[in-house]
Amino acid sequence: MRTRIILGALVSMAVSGTAQAAECDPVFVDRDYSIFVSGVEIEPGGQSVENLQVRVGNSSTNLPGPGAGAAGNPPCEATILIARVDGAQVPGFPIYSIRAPGNQSIDILPDPSLPATLDGGVRIANAPPGPQGRAVPFRLNVGTDWGLTAGTYVEQLVLLLLDETGTIVDRTSLTITIEIPASVSIRLVGALVGDGADGPALVDLGELSNSEVTRSSPFGARIWSTAPYLVEISSTNRGNLLKEQGTETIPYNLTFDSMEVDLAAGWEFFYPLPTTASGVLRRMAVKVQPVTASAGEYADRVAVSVSVK
Repeated sequence: MRTRIILGALVSMAVSGTAQAAECDPVFVDRDYSIFVSGVEIEPGGQSVENLQVRVGNSSTNLPGPGAGAAGNPPCEATILIARVDGAQVPGFPIYSIRAPGNQSIDILPDPSLPATLDGGVRIANAPPGPQGRAVPFRLNVGTDWGLTAGTYVEQLVLLLLDETGTIVDRTSLTITIEIPASVSIRLVGALVGDGADGPALVDLGELSNSEVTRSSPFGARIWSTAPYLVEISSTNRGNLLKEQGTETIPYNLTFDSMEVDLAAGWEFFYPLPTTASGVLRRMAVKVQPVTASAGEYADRVAVSVSVK
């Protein structure tokens, strides 16, 4: 008699556990997700944000209630993890983060075959039955500061769905595509009045000497670029300082990045590499040979422009 009572209890518990497991079968409602990031602005502290909704449902057909939220339907808990398909991220790939509800940062596993853990994932309290499931919002943040290289970057991730026991029960792909545009920017820095961003920058040579070479104080052009770029320099007076309200001129020399600039004909130089996040400083200098000229103010307007190639 005692034996039968114990056996009956064991059988009853086993049946109860099997029924409970069959009532929760979490699945991804949709397949093969993708995020495409384009039209970004490259600027200091820049960021681009894209949103994604991943739907999770309960595919079990062994539910006591008629539908999601019905009395008698137990909660169907699940967890979403994210892993890389190809291991470590490719060097030079734009830095990004994936966040979940509550601004939670998601850890991306280096390998989907690693032992599963619920830590670092997105917990779903109840995956409902039905074709719609429950939408879980994700946000992709991409840093778009200088230091990137123009191009199209593609990374393949895999979304892993774990049940409440930590067993992987479903998976689907997530493809991230990021387009970094060819962009370039320039600022004049150093012993100048202004930086050339909101108007002309001024190089003040002071009083010219009739016995010594007059040299400008140190200045230069700081350039940021995500692609190879071309620097072009031109002079309104073709390399001469023109007397205000007059026709008298004084020739001068300009160097850029230690190269003599031909202001009479116009000058350009191609740089085949993009810059780092801090940009690159191309030093400039102006010098005037000893000169004897009538008193007055002399000036020239020089245009320094950059373009991506």
